[in-house]
Amino acid sequence: MPNFFSAFTTDVFRPIATILIPGAIAISTWFIGLVWHFAAIRDLTSNHTETSLVLLLAMIFGGMVVEDVGSTYEGQLDNIAKDGTHGKHEEEWDRYLRLVFKDSPVGRRYLGSLVLRLKFELGIAFSMLSAALGLIWLLYLGLNGMTFAWTALVCVGFIVWGLSEARKTHLLLARTRHNLLKSGDVVAAP
Repeated sequence: MPNFFSAFTTDVFRPIATILIPGAIAISTWFIGLVWHFAAIRDLTSNHTETSLVLLLAMIFGGMVVEDVGSTYEGQLDNIAKDGTHGKHEEEWDRYLRLVFKDSPVGRRYLGSLVLRLKFELGIAFSMLSAALGLIWLLYLGLNGMTFAWTALVCVGFIVWGLSEARKTHLLLARTRHNLLKSGDVVAAP
């Protein structure tokens, strides 16, 4: 019997978590504004197949832009870490990139999950920023003030959460890379 959950490998889950979900959030309020403001676009949405394809492409594009902005912010976090107390952040990052593993240490898989988490946190933060900017347009188009306030508050909350967690995850990534660069113990399989 086929395992349904085997489809959710890292290769499939990574783009969903780092591109599609942030992309959907980033374009959501803008799409609502387009449908709300332009009758011609509202009429086009009755054709579900074409609308779905255009939305998917817009989500991918938005997700790629958000991921790029997140990578730029991650570079800023690297600069802060380089100038911080650790002082060897860039050197250790370069050493890690050149590293070849004979065996796969446990920390290597953990490092991969931390990178995915960092990309997701940054994606959520910057996609919520895009959604919040779209909310301003919706307010101009006639969105209820209370709805705007609550939705904007949710967006700001996710922005703060995403950026705060990304800083913590970035520090944890640096510490994990530092530990992986130390000579490790090799334990025989049971």
